Amino acid sequence: MSFAITPRGRLLHACALSCALFAFGCPSSKTGAAGHAGHDEHAEHAEHAEHAEHDEQAGPAGRVRLSAAQAQRAGVSLEIAGPGPLLERLPLSAVVRPNLDAQVHLTPKVPGLVRSIRKVLGDRVEAGEILCELESTELGASASAFLVAQASLSVAKRRLEQERQLLERGVKVAAEVFAREEQLKEQSITTLRPYYEAEIALAHSRLARDRRLLELEGEIEQAEIRLHAADEQLRILGLSGADMQALARDEEHGHGRYPLRAPGSGVIVARDISENEHVDPDSKLFVIEDLRTVWVVGSVYEQDLRRVARGQRAEVRLAAFPGVSFPGEVTFVAFEVDQRSRACQVRVVLQNEGVPEWKEPFPLRPGMFGQVDLILSERVGAVVVSESAVVHEGEASYVFVALAGGSGEGEHAEGEHAEGGHAEGEHAEHPAGGLAFERRAVRLGIQSGDRVEVVSGLAAGERVAKGGSFTLESLARRGELGGGHSH
Repeated sequence: MSFAITPRGRLLHACALSCALFAFGCPSSKTGAAGHAGHDEHAEHAEHAEHAEHDEQAGPAGRVRLSAAQAQRAGVSLEIAGPGPLLERLPLSAVVRPNLDAQVHLTPKVPGLVRSIRKVLGDRVEAGEILCELESTELGASASAFLVAQASLSVAKRRLEQERQLLERGVKVAAEVFAREEQLKEQSITTLRPYYEAEIALAHSRLARDRRLLELEGEIEQAEIRLHAADEQLRILGLSGADMQALARDEEHGHGRYPLRAPGSGVIVARDISENEHVDPDSKLFVIEDLRTVWVVGSVYEQDLRRVARGQRAEVRLAAFPGVSFPGEVTFVAFEVDQRSRACQVRVVLQNEGVPEWKEPFPLRPGMFGQVDLILSERVGAVVVSESAVVHEGEASYVFVALAGGSGEGEHAEGEHAEGGHAEGEHAEHPAGGLAFERRAVRLGIQSGDRVEVVSGLAAGERVAKGGSFTLESLARRGELGGGHSH
């Protein structure tokens, strides 16, 4: 009986021979060539063993097989392609800016000397709070004019009241004389002359009273006008009604103390003032920003301007807060395109509310960078998969589709690792509990966040590999180069 020695048998024979020679310690002078041949045979055996393992992974061109353990190590899971919501977005680079409509630059209305500072940089203030106090001669003159007008009005009113009483008394006396003379006339005790004289005296008394009262009331009206003008002057300079009521009681500082008040609530973001510094109406002392709202300004290139309009939904993401999305809408599209960047500004107004895991108020700080996604359209795509399921290679895109029966008993929803299962048909020889995939070219549509639409190449209900794309692509390429062998 004769036996044919197969290449595998020759390989095992050579390996056995080389191991035996090594074990018995053949002299190198006599067996050097044989030792070298033994090492060559051992290397060939190791190479064939390595390719044997690869053969379990790389099948025919575009086909990949993985065991459950390999899939888990590579981070491969299965996802079922199917309908899903799609938002067509226009991403814009953006920066947070203060709401200029709620920003106030405070300057003094009169020149003066800074006597005290009550608020510093970063303080939150409410409307009416005093920020600093100035001492101003111009304010003192206006305050003095106000006090003079106030005193003049008070004197005019007192004079009117006093003269009214005297005039009324004179009219009353004249009326009593006339009544007595009228009674005597009726009794024919006196002549008519005293009667007519008394009547004329009563008329003159009433006329004099009315004329004088009219003059005094005119003086009061003039005093009121002067007081109103002085009052308005002080209000223009920044004094409140309470300040003006306290002027007469201000014995320590006189009438030239000027309080600079906050016109509204906000945060002091800039301060350029020090005590005993002389300031004038051109000096910008404080900048107050109402940070309850901020502007997020994005830059849209002119070729995309036609796709932007007021009222569009927008989603803002900032580098300072990964994973946090701020909803808003477009409130303004600038009327000018920057000559250098060829971009136009788009404004989104956001409420500056709290952000989880950060306890500081007003988390959206001017100067932060991020991205604004303008929502151009909303619809439901027929076939949608995760972006991590797509392999991009130049202009081409691929997905790895799980072959029928490739995952065996347990089908795995999105995010779960593929385990269990048994291959069927062509791939029945791969290890139990493994996965079999076919690389397939697809044409993509809209990308919406981490989801992407597949226009062609994939049907709803098919399962695709999610994650581990580098491993799958490497194995697929190895198969295309010769079933995993490359000598």
